[in-house]
Amino acid sequence: MASTSPPWEERGLILQRWIEGRQSGCPYPKSVFTLAYKSRDYLIVAKQEKLNAKLLAFLQIGNTNSTFHNVSVTQRDVSAPTWWIGRIAPGMVIVDDIFRSKRSDDPYISEFTKAVYQLEFPLNSLKSVVVANINEKDTVHCARHKVYKSQGLQYPSRTQHIWNSSSHEFQALLGTGIGKVVGAFVLCAWGQGRKRISRIVTFNIDSDVHKLHMRFDLEDM
Repeated sequence: MASTSPPWEERGLILQRWIEGRQSGCPYPKSVFTLAYKSRDYLIVAKQEKLNAKLLAFLQIGNTNSTFHNVSVTQRDVSAPTWWIGRIAPGMVIVDDIFRSKRSDDPYISEFTKAVYQLEFPLNSLKSVVVANINEKDTVHCARHKVYKSQGLQYPSRTQHIWNSSSHEFQALLGTGIGKVVGAFVLCAWGQGRKRISRIVTFNIDSDVHKLHMRFDLEDM
């Protein structure tokens, strides 16, 4: 099938090749950044919570009593704000709200994602990264007007759509703003040629255009 979204697909294909160690010039070095709950630079708040049934189904978690750690990381210096808000459980990170000021000297969001998961769990146990309630314009536009439209799919859709790593749609989604954050996370966490993104799953909750969820499944190379 011919490519349907060249700008995103080209960026995504390059990122995919960096992740899989098939292309030189990768700008994302392996990160040594870590966090601790008692941090001088960041206010870190964590509490346990349960997820709603619809999100549990999307995440393919059969145990409805599964407990997640809800984690909020905020830069104490408000002049150049940075924050990371999400949830972690064994094998999974859910990113809910992220921001890094262009004036900030803080580590990148991809590095915060790695460090937050490591607050509670060993990095190599991670199986999936989920980005919830996406309203980032580039990503939503790609999903709605390119990926779904090219396949004759309705958007928004409550149906889970699976995009495997060999597809043009996968590469287009990886080339979006959200795809770049997750791809950079894989590279800063493991370096090139160690882990890859095997598939991207997309899903809307309650047919809301602003409730696009994306799940990036990871596997060893």
